[in-house]
Amino acid sequence: MRAAILAIGDELTCGYRLDTNSQAISRRLSAVPVDVIMHLTVNDDLEAIRQGLRTVLGVADVLVVTGGLGPTEDDLTRQAIADYFGLELVEDAGALARIRARFAHRGRKMPDGNRIQAQVPAGSQIIYNDRGTAAGFYLPVGEGVPAPLLTGGIDGAKHIFVTPGIPWEMEGMLEAFILPRLQEMAGAGRYVRRAVLKVYGIPESEINERVRPMLTRGRNPLLGLLPSRGTITVEVVASASAPEEAEALIERDLIGLRAELGPFVISEDERELPQVVADLLVEQGLTVATVELGTGGLVAARLTEPQGSERWFRRSIIFGSDQEAAGRKPTSSLPREDEVLAMANAVRQAAEVDVGVGVGAICVPEDSTSERPYGVVRAAVNVQGRETCRRFSFNGDHARVREWAADSALALVRLCLLGLESYGERGVPVCETR
Repeated sequence: MRAAILAIGDELTCGYRLDTNSQAISRRLSAVPVDVIMHLTVNDDLEAIRQGLRTVLGVADVLVVTGGLGPTEDDLTRQAIADYFGLELVEDAGALARIRARFAHRGRKMPDGNRIQAQVPAGSQIIYNDRGTAAGFYLPVGEGVPAPLLTGGIDGAKHIFVTPGIPWEMEGMLEAFILPRLQEMAGAGRYVRRAVLKVYGIPESEINERVRPMLTRGRNPLLGLLPSRGTITVEVVASASAPEEAEALIERDLIGLRAELGPFVISEDERELPQVVADLLVEQGLTVATVELGTGGLVAARLTEPQGSERWFRRSIIFGSDQEAAGRKPTSSLPREDEVLAMANAVRQAAEVDVGVGVGAICVPEDSTSERPYGVVRAAVNVQGRETCRRFSFNGDHARVREWAADSALALVRLCLLGLESYGERGVPVCETR
């Protein structure tokens, strides 16, 4: 099956909001498996939506549309799809009852404007919304429906799924209705298995070089790399005629990935770096405190993201920068290694914890320019007297350097807890650097 995703909304085309829906849908469709061949974003305009439909239906059998199902005048998705296929909008009594009940549960009467959210093109199957008011719908379109470029498809049809743009609501419909329906279309006897590795401390380009043979197009399993700040998600999707065969394909690639990426693999269960570090602290029965100059409390924020942080986190000391407060360019002098090591040791002793983390001031070298800014920072970790310090360099403005420095300090904590701090000295930068 070939699929496309059409995201609709002025907030997306104007850049006010990032389209995370298309990414999430694509990742889930790949496990059906469905081959997603196009992402397209259009604004809240009838003609723009019509052109978008014409484009994606010309190349895909399956279309997932998100956004534009609200009750306001600029929410035009249902009208545009009905008009495109020459269908009337009809009201679904069940959807209307659900909307009214949702408002009543909050002690409010449903505004008349929300009634349109129970309307769908004639011939659609309603997708009830358990997480919001707007109903979604599934429209199978065959040869009997006059529409431009409507040719081919699964059993001579196109399959259109429409959901609200709010990610929480879209995900509910995706899991409860869209994926099961697509799995039925894919047919029995085809098994898909998925594995995910989170990798930190090695650039995407380096991962690409190390696992290049596994990234061959059309290969089974199919590998994908998804970067998010310093973390690279390596997704492995295998399909086979038997579940055991799919599992064997997945395990073969996991063995190869572990061998190539080593301790840079931080998790195989989709845990992110803060949760990984928190779990290590809990497993080892250790507590931690931080002192930060350049990162302004971001390391402490990362350490307290996971639930139950009172079990491992004790204290945070944050120092501001006089240069930044005065609006002047930050220092071009990088704190010495022994100074940052002293910070980590001092906070460990003062807070009476097992692990002390110190981050020095961010240095902006003289050759950093507005066209190509970068910053340098040192971070140190002291684990029960065993100490290490690293120097990191990151491209970007001050805010970006702070974010990446905080993550890198957390990654250094992980290596130290595992006794692998020397691994960071193997010539591979902890993050993509200048």
